[in-house]
Amino acid sequence: MGRVYPGTRPREVRTRERPWRSAPAEADPERQAEEAVGHSLEAEGETPFQPWTDAGAANPTFVGRNDREALLRWAPRMRPHPLAPVLAALLLASTAGTADDGLAVDPKDPRFVGHWDLVNRISASPHGYFRFVNSGFAAETCRLFADVVDRMPEVNLHGDAHVEQYTVTNLGRGLSDFDDCTRGKAVIDLVRLGTSLLIAAREKGWSRDEKRFVDQFLRGYRDALKGDRLRMATPDLATRARESFRWDHARSLRQANEWIDQAPLPNDAFADGVARFAELVGFGRELAPDHFKVKRIGALMMGVGSALDEKYLILFEGPSPAAEDDMVVEAKQIRELPSNPCVRTDVGASRVLDGQRLISYEPFAYAAVVPHAGKYFWMHDWTDDYQEATIATAIHTPKDLRQIAYDAGVQMGRAHPKLADGSQSKERRQEVLRSFESIEARVRMAMRELAGQTDAAWRAFRGALPATPTPGPGGPAQ
Repeated sequence: MGRVYPGTRPREVRTRERPWRSAPAEADPERQAEEAVGHSLEAEGETPFQPWTDAGAANPTFVGRNDREALLRWAPRMRPHPLAPVLAALLLASTAGTADDGLAVDPKDPRFVGHWDLVNRISASPHGYFRFVNSGFAAETCRLFADVVDRMPEVNLHGDAHVEQYTVTNLGRGLSDFDDCTRGKAVIDLVRLGTSLLIAAREKGWSRDEKRFVDQFLRGYRDALKGDRLRMATPDLATRARESFRWDHARSLRQANEWIDQAPLPNDAFADGVARFAELVGFGRELAPDHFKVKRIGALMMGVGSALDEKYLILFEGPSPAAEDDMVVEAKQIRELPSNPCVRTDVGASRVLDGQRLISYEPFAYAAVVPHAGKYFWMHDWTDDYQEATIATAIHTPKDLRQIAYDAGVQMGRAHPKLADGSQSKERRQEVLRSFESIEARVRMAMRELAGQTDAAWRAFRGALPATPTPGPGGPAQ
């Protein structure tokens, strides 16, 4: 994934929320303080959603596998719930096919030849695998809502929202990487990010609190759709990241040169795309004649979900001939989106620019969609400092995960109902909010269902790996 500008810090809000009836087993001041803000389904006269659980188990376990016999074995021990008929119908419907096949990846796929580093990243953790199977995940998500998809309003989709898409840069924070942006049904984003939260919680050993992470995400989404003025505290993760930033362009240039060194190309390798980029982003700007003169270019080897996409990293001359102010730009191929009833695939390559304009708090300073060798690429400049909310290293505490869950929920809730010109409409927000509230229980269930399927598919992938792999070329994940 390339560097992006998630945007400036949003204005912040605190609203009131009643705590759940089921209090925690032990006193937790932080938990009590957090649950004292916002709002809940309970406050609106509804019963908070709870998944099926094993009445005798120490930790609640969701029954989400496509196995009718297993479901029947569990049924006598399950506690009833007011939503039981709806949930059971949805769960049994999911057993009709081989849903896990949609998330299956064969490690012997020819695409992996020469990319064993990518295989290592995919196999390292369930979330790494989750990042790679976005198109299959979207298809499985839509399948779970096939009976209501026609009644859902169309929204602005991020298309690949997950925990590690939350980034902090010199300019701000928020969901980034707009490769899969388009228009479609909100469940694609909601289930994707919620499932990511569950997988992240389990990888960190925080399964006990996984419901709280989803609650915070959906509370942020709901708060944004209500249209109230929000005042949100800066997440601790964002504060730590910014404190670690060097604000050092020379260091950023050294790093860019190191990446280009891994797969250098002739300076004219992307000449047609560069010419069009200079024409588009230079329009209306007073720039030096050689501002977009290519000094170096290389094939970019990074990412997980986008690791197999064609990408380039380019050093431009910048404002002056001095090396200190060179400009770093990434060019990434725009993929054709797979057919999916929940996703618009007829919006063209401009969908990426539209998405980052509508979803990010501050769009790129230099960004354009350009043609190259019969394909389309989107190009944008990089910031000097950049940090993802990497599960293994950047997320330190459950509070970190709760905070970015709420923050991402607000960003998503603000972006989904925007009109094409970026404006907001109260009627539009209310339409999206009503649709969300009508399916919230199913959204929560789908998150848990697909978290289980992702884990099973990841384990199958690891089990099918060859015993003695042959390493291939590759670069650092970002």
